[in-house]
Amino acid sequence: MGDEMSGGGDQPADAPDWVRLRHDYESGARPVAEIAAEARMTGQKLAVVAAREGWRPRRRASARTEATRATIKRLKALLQQRLSELESQIATLGAEATAASSEREIRSMNTLVRTLEKVLELERKDRVHRARKRKEHKQFDDAERDQLASRLEALHREWTGAAAEPLAEIEEPPGVQS
Repeated sequence: MGDEMSGGGDQPADAPDWVRLRHDYESGARPVAEIAAEARMTGQKLAVVAAREGWRPRRRASARTEATRATIKRLKALLQQRLSELESQIATLGAEATAASSEREIRSMNTLVRTLEKVLELERKDRVHRARKRKEHKQFDDAERDQLASRLEALHREWTGAAAEPLAEIEEPPGVQS
């Protein structure tokens, strides 16, 4: 990173703690700009370093997914609590329930059921989203393996002198850059 100076220029600047910076980058614990500033480089340069060093890509979507799951869990707990309260009120009222209070309870139950339906729909969408992400990741891995196998076969043919075509003429799968 060079002989950057700190303070009055008498001492070299402290080297960045790359282990901690890598952890923060991979976990998404801190913004990229903040990590890059600590490493005394731009966010783009940090991304280049991360790719070159083989750091895991940041997982921004998982934080949102975890927040969604936590919200769904809280909603379900709240609905369960409200349902218990309504059941106890109905049991207490028994025969003395008036038409007005019964209508209020029915509306409250309808609202509760609609909310529960929405929560269950959110859960279903979350499951579908996670399954789609797993499938996309698996397909990407399969494509990567196929590409690697093709390159290895071409190198083997070239190495043994039986190359039917030069390595530069081997076509790359769509969307893959060398």
